[in-house]
Amino acid sequence: MPDRFHASHLPESGPCLLEGSEAHHLMHVLRIAAGEVVELFDGQGLVVSAKVMAVRKRDVELSVVTARREVAPAREVILATAVPKGDRFDWLIEKATELGVTRIIPLVTARSSVDPREGKLDKLRQTIIAACKQCGRNHLLELSAVTAWSDFVRTEFSNRAAFIAHPSSDPVDLAPEIIDFSRQPSLLFVIGPEGGFTDEEVARAMSCGAKGLRLGSLVLRIETAAIALAALAIQR
Repeated sequence: MPDRFHASHLPESGPCLLEGSEAHHLMHVLRIAAGEVVELFDGQGLVVSAKVMAVRKRDVELSVVTARREVAPAREVILATAVPKGDRFDWLIEKATELGVTRIIPLVTARSSVDPREGKLDKLRQTIIAACKQCGRNHLLELSAVTAWSDFVRTEFSNRAAFIAHPSSDPVDLAPEIIDFSRQPSLLFVIGPEGGFTDEEVARAMSCGAKGLRLGSLVLRIETAAIALAALAIQR
């Protein structure tokens, strides 16, 4: 795989410019010189092969050689999850990106202990870009704003199959003969905080059409449950 860089405003032909941290990475980390060819992607499906024309002090000028547009996956997979402590959310974001998750919604629930601010979300969006560069993904995972539980259940359950991870749910609900994820054009998986959802939160989700899922007999951490569900959905 050629060296890859993200450029949000990317033309399909002609000259283009790489700036900021991506230009710094090209110049000072990889030390790519004029004349070499790299790959650029805009995060919305456009991918170009581009020749480095000039490496300047603060930016890099390139010229598009070839371009192609990649269609987004037909199936939408959304993780709505309480935010784990420390750097575990960074790990969740990175692995969800690699697996092909469409969107992540950080939730604030009754028992949430972490409410990330916008600065943290901006850093996580850089994690998404880095993961896309590494794994060859050309559509960025969408990281939504932090959402309160009441707003979430009011706006996100329509027109999609929704599942809430909850220990008291019947474990057979997860069996492939019961749920065929591949037949669902839009999937929403909801994962609670370390203390779990309250009974009221579970009842509200199920009243909006969510089904309960139990991920085996062991209690999983937030990020483990999220990635287990994402992998299960993506592979079917």
